[in-house]
Amino acid sequence: MVLDAGCGSGAQCEWLADEGARVIGIDLSPEMVNQAQERCGDRVRFIVGDLGEPLALEPESLDGVTCSLALHYLEDWSVPLKSFAQALRPGGWAVISLDHPFSPPLPAQRGGYFDRELVSDTWTKADVTVTQQFWRRPLGHAVRSFANAGFVVDCVVEARPTEDAIVQFPELETVADIPSFIVYRLRRDS
Repeated sequence: MVLDAGCGSGAQCEWLADEGARVIGIDLSPEMVNQAQERCGDRVRFIVGDLGEPLALEPESLDGVTCSLALHYLEDWSVPLKSFAQALRPGGWAVISLDHPFSPPLPAQRGGYFDRELVSDTWTKADVTVTQQFWRRPLGHAVRSFANAGFVVDCVVEARPTEDAIVQFPELETVADIPSFIVYRLRRDS
């Protein structure tokens, strides 16, 4: 069983189910959960829930957890990470992606690299402008948070666009050497 924490509209849940996993998706937004349910049908169990609150999951019931670009919306990671660790079987894994801590400072950012700070970022896509707030924190803070919850960092990937992606979307070449996202593969410390 795999938990997709912060599942949004269910794209990752769909992929996991297509690969043969039994999946639970959780998201704060009832609208996103409805979209995910429409996308995946009855192949995935969905829950409306807040990652900032303890998750009602059976202890040691999960093989893995994915959490893509969701933790940075929370100031305190101790509750979700503890929930993940408790629900994972010994040796279970978590794959967590976040904004890269070495990405360039945002215009609204006032603190330095070592500060944990709530920042805003605004972008426009398809004539829709969105402003998101999220927490920036240094690399050491993230790794300590994982360790405090009982995880060991197994692998770190600093995602970059592939050559094929740049051919398909040439505008990616301008950001290919700028750290944007980081992915941690964690193991529950048995």
